[in-house]
Amino acid sequence: MIVIVDERELVTEGYSSLFDREGVATAGFAPGEFGEWVSSAADTDLRSVRAFLIGDCREGAVSPRQIRDRTGAPVIALSEHHSLEHTLRLFESGVDDVVRKPVHIREILARITAIRRRGSEEAAYTEV
Repeated sequence: MIVIVDERELVTEGYSSLFDREGVATAGFAPGEFGEWVSSAADTDLRSVRAFLIGDCREGAVSPRQIRDRTGAPVIALSEHHSLEHTLRLFESGVDDVVRKPVHIREILARITAIRRRGSEEAAYTEV
């Protein structure tokens, strides 16, 4: 499952529809609902999340670090801003990747796979 967070219901529904066409389950949240859900969700629910997509949200409304405290799933920011400063702020907030919109759903899925692959390679690495 991919969790999509955006202030605009039209956006969460649109992405959910596109992921559904690719056979990927989603859950959409407004930022206010999401904070409560991520802090109270059962560990089994969080283990089923492949990634979190964070769209347009008030600054600070969604904390990648709050997500990271509960799960190691990738956190990807979807950005409509074409500003280096904005992109750097998103990385500083703790996201794993920043994708500028518009973006194809398959590219998002490929990025999720790449981030998860790197994470599993790092976990398997043993220093001698």
